[in-house]
Amino acid sequence: MTVDLHRRGLMLGAAIASGSTAWPALAQDGFDRPPEAPPLTALPPLAIEQARLPNGLRVIVLPVPGAPRTAIRLIGEGGWLRDPVGKEGLAEVALSMLAQGAKRDGEEMESADIAYAGDLLGLPLRLALTPSTCELALEALPDQCDDAVNLMADLTQRPLLAFEALEHIRSRALDALVLRRADALLLAPWAARRQCWGRAQPVQTTASLKRLRREDVLGFHRQYWRPERAVLLFAGDLSLQAARGLAEDFMGDWRVPKAPAGPAPAPALATATPAAAVAQFLQLPQGQGCRLIVQTPVPRGTPPGLRELARTLMQQRIAARLPWPWDSEIESLGGALCWRMGVTLPVAAVPEQLARLREQLPLLADEPVTPEDLALAQALALGDWQAQLAEAPDALLAQAMAAGELEAVLQWPQRVRAISAPVLQLLMAASWRDNRTQLLLLGDAGPPAPAQRAWPGLALTTMRAVIGE
Repeated sequence: MTVDLHRRGLMLGAAIASGSTAWPALAQDGFDRPPEAPPLTALPPLAIEQARLPNGLRVIVLPVPGAPRTAIRLIGEGGWLRDPVGKEGLAEVALSMLAQGAKRDGEEMESADIAYAGDLLGLPLRLALTPSTCELALEALPDQCDDAVNLMADLTQRPLLAFEALEHIRSRALDALVLRRADALLLAPWAARRQCWGRAQPVQTTASLKRLRREDVLGFHRQYWRPERAVLLFAGDLSLQAARGLAEDFMGDWRVPKAPAGPAPAPALATATPAAAVAQFLQLPQGQGCRLIVQTPVPRGTPPGLRELARTLMQQRIAARLPWPWDSEIESLGGALCWRMGVTLPVAAVPEQLARLREQLPLLADEPVTPEDLALAQALALGDWQAQLAEAPDALLAQAMAAGELEAVLQWPQRVRAISAPVLQLLMAASWRDNRTQLLLLGDAGPPAPAQRAWPGLALTTMRAVIGE
C-alpha cells in the first residue's frame, strides 16, 4: 500500500489543530505507529519592507502579489496589560470608544457613520485588544486603501471620547462580566491567568469598571495612541512607496504631543513569579459546560520555535492517550510564559479524565523525542505557519509584533529547522512536573468528592478568590 506522506501530514495537522484524535484514525488505515514525516521543503524567509515617517510612525508592508484585497492594521501599545491598578478594563473601554465617534473635516461622525464607512470597504471595522497592543483592522480593494487609512486616522487622531460613549461602553462591559461569571468557557482564560500569575494579572471587575472616568480614557489615549508608538501595517499587492504615500497623506500630520509620553509602564507580569503547583475547583452550578485546564510555566527566553515544537508534540501525545478534543497554547505575557492545555468535558467524564491526566502527563513529557517526532513536529509547525500566511498574513504579523517576536516569525523556517531533538527533549522533560503543574476545573462538574479522589489536593475555591469578586 502506498501512502502520500505529504497529504497524510496535512491531514494530521488539521486533526491536531482541531483537537481531534489523530492516532486511532491511523490505526484504522493499518498503521501501528504514525508514518514518517515528509521531508521539509525549502521555504524562504518572510520578507517585509519598512519605513518610518518624520513623526515616528512606523510603516510595514508585507507584499502579497496578486492579492485582491489589502489588509490594513493600525497598532498602538495600549494593551490590557497596561491597565492601571484598580482601573482594570480601561484599555478595553478606551479602544471600544474609538468606534463611538470621531471628527472629520470639523464635523462629527457618530458610531453609525463609522460603521457605515467600514462597511463600504467590504468588511466591518474590527477592533482587537491583546495583552500589549490595541488594533484597528480593515480590508480594502486597491483603490479604496486611501479611504481605509483616512478612517483609521480619524478614529485615532480625532476621536470624540464622549462621556455618553463611556457610559454606553461601560454598561456593555458590565453586562459581559455577568455573562463571564456564569460561563465556564468565557471565565476560563481569565481564571487560568490569575491562577498562574496571581494579582500581577489584571482582571477587570465591576468595581474597577465603575471607577473609570472620562479623564482616565483621555489620558490613556494620549499615552498610547502616539505616532512614535504606533505601526501602520499593510499586507497586500502594494509597494512600500505606495504605503508610505498613504501614511504621509493621512497620518503625516499626526502630531506628537508637546508633553513627552515617558516610558510605558512595564507590565507587572514581567517580574511576576509563577505560583506554585495548585489545583482548584470553581463550581458554577449554572455554567455552560465544564472546563478543565492544566498549565505549567516555561522558562523565560525559550525561543518561539522551540515552544511551538514542544506544544505540537505534546498535543499529538495527548490526542493519542486522552481522546478528547484538547486545545493548547503557550502564552507570552510581558515576557512571562505559560504552557496551557484545556478541554471541555461532560460531568460524567471528569473524574476519569482527571485520573488519567494525572497519570499520563509526566509520562508523556518524559517520552524520548525521536528524530521522527522532531521531523513531524517541524513539518506541522511549518505547515501551520504557511496556512496562517495564506489566510491572514496581517494577523500573523500583528500577533508576532504584540509578543515582541516579529523577527522569529519572519525567519520561522530557519528557526524551526535549527532545533534539535536533544534540545526539544530538555524542554519536554522539564515540563509538567508535579511541583510545577497547576490544575483548574470550572463549571458544573457534579459533587466534588469524585474529582478530588481522582486528583488529590483538588480544593474548592470561590469566584472572589479566583478573579477578585
